[in-house]
Amino acid sequence: MPPASRMEPTSTGAGWEANAAKKTTRWLLGFLNFWHKGEVRTTRVRVLPWHVFLGHYTYALAVVTAETGLLEKLTFLQTRGDVLRRCTESMVVNGLGLGLALLSGIVILAAVLPKHEAPHFKMMYTNNKCLSSQ
Repeated sequence: MPPASRMEPTSTGAGWEANAAKKTTRWLLGFLNFWHKGEVRTTRVRVLPWHVFLGHYTYALAVVTAETGLLEKLTFLQTRGDVLRRCTESMVVNGLGLGLALLSGIVILAAVLPKHEAPHFKMMYTNNKCLSSQ
């Protein structure tokens, strides 16, 4: 197991990477949207898969950062001898980590699985407005 002093940059680095990726993507898309107003519809259609992928990636980085923070805190407490290896606090942190992993897995699964669409109602888009066909 690596020394406890080496674990801190990992969690802060993952959080920084998620934040930097989010802000860079938002700035780039805003810049392109401002300068190419006529191509908005086609650009949105082309960028949508990347938008979804980057959203899932950013969410996964946030979950990894939270899990690493839990592990880091528990490791520091156990290294200093404040918390025993098999005590109530350790079990709470482990349960919290497992619960967070399970919840994030359910969220990503719900986001990735195809949604059911009502067959009688479908949205059709034109250049200017949104029409519903029934």
